[in-house]
Amino acid sequence: MRKSDKDTINIVIGKHMAELRGIFNLSQKEICGVIGVNRNTYKDYEIGNRTVPLQMLRDLAKFYKVSTNYFFEDMPELTLKEQRQLFNYSNAVANDKQKYIAVDLNIPNAMKDYLDKEEKKIQSKVRLRIKNLRLENNKTQDDIAKYLKVDKSTYNKYENGKRKINNDVVKELAEYYNVKISNIVD
Repeated sequence: MRKSDKDTINIVIGKHMAELRGIFNLSQKEICGVIGVNRNTYKDYEIGNRTVPLQMLRDLAKFYKVSTNYFFEDMPELTLKEQRQLFNYSNAVANDKQKYIAVDLNIPNAMKDYLDKEEKKIQSKVRLRIKNLRLENNKTQDDIAKYLKVDKSTYNKYENGKRKINNDVVKELAEYYNVKISNIVD
């Protein structure tokens, strides 16, 4: 049975990601801290279950000090459609610097600044999603605060962005609403 077009490319890119991580003796958790993704997402990249965003390939190439071409080496025999897709994907990584370079890793604090910015985006998404889940389930802030064992003002700060929503809160809310954590975070 032949894998889908994306799978062939994703598997090879993921294999190279895992190889580089191994060469540098990094755990998945450590590299996730560097590039700012959760471990399950990164694991899916390495095994080829997800397409790696172009920006991330550029960041990884800079971090490991390799060419982005490294991720595209040793592709197996590809169909014409796969070859076209690979060409477009690798060209986009190599050429569209403004769009895909997330951070210049040679600038002090660049990664921290980038991750702080990404964290703000994620927090904003999470706030919106927990508020929507609360409203969809006809719950009050007081109901959720009681479940989380916090006072209503604390929960209100979560929804209004005055307090950071940590992983434990996300996990508890996912359990409360019977949804996957990724439904709240991704």
